[in-house]
Amino acid sequence: MARGGARAHTNVDRVVTAVRPETSKRFTDGGLFSELGTPLFCVDGNNLLWRAAHGSPAPFPADDGRDLTPLFRFITKLRRALGTYGVFAECVVCFDGADAWSGRLDVDASYKGNRSYENADLSFMGWLPEIRAALDSVGIANVEIEDSEADDVIATLAFRATGRPVRILSTDRDYYQLVSDRTMVVSPRVGLVDEAHIVARYGVTPSQWCDFRTLAGDPSDGIAGLPGVGLTKAAAMLAGGTSLDDLRDDPLVAERWDDLVRWRELIRVRTDVPVDLELSGTATPRLPSPSAICAALGLVR
Repeated sequence: MARGGARAHTNVDRVVTAVRPETSKRFTDGGLFSELGTPLFCVDGNNLLWRAAHGSPAPFPADDGRDLTPLFRFITKLRRALGTYGVFAECVVCFDGADAWSGRLDVDASYKGNRSYENADLSFMGWLPEIRAALDSVGIANVEIEDSEADDVIATLAFRATGRPVRILSTDRDYYQLVSDRTMVVSPRVGLVDEAHIVARYGVTPSQWCDFRTLAGDPSDGIAGLPGVGLTKAAAMLAGGTSLDDLRDDPLVAERWDDLVRWRELIRVRTDVPVDLELSGTATPRLPSPSAICAALGLVR
């Protein structure tokens, strides 16, 4: 194996191991130590893979010369997140299907139309088969449904996990609409995102999130929002628990009502995806090191 490859980065393994605090509640998500049942830890696989493939200071070459960075860092980031926020949790990793946007494109043909991948390097997506094989090898359930986005699959699984604590690993703030007393988002930048954080940061509650983003717009999904309405004004319009429906008589809202209703439908996650996965309610075994998994897959010696 070339110098600078996976073996040269085994210090990452030691760091990850060091932050896995199985015996101390003080350093972990206290909600995971619950009498409500085994927590469910859902991972937005595409979101994690994107982050894993970018920002690495040096490549991790496999024995065949391919760049292992996406796979190696995917496992590293997942292992670290589980060690901090997913102790004793059942982990499920969800991926976008090949035709994931089709349902929302039927609602609005401009959905995500602002995204251009013409000159983007998407070679990291070629590691998906190995990533799923790695997850299978360590007993982590992973789901990909042809015509569904990971957001909707995760929302469906969270809905099914009645009464159980749920944690969602992603930087996508669309998941904020799911936050409740038992569901939180794990953000690499923020940590645990609960309702108090959302209210303090944005001035709205999770139940208002879809209306909030509808009014303010969401450029990442090609949602324009109302002209002249940003995050601050949108929050002010929804003050006191006001909903988008309550604002229908507002002249600015009324003028774009059909657009707003359509955009809100795009933002809302589904909780009725036909996911062929029975949650086991059993904690996922501790993830081996990235180096060990890469070796088991025959990618390094």
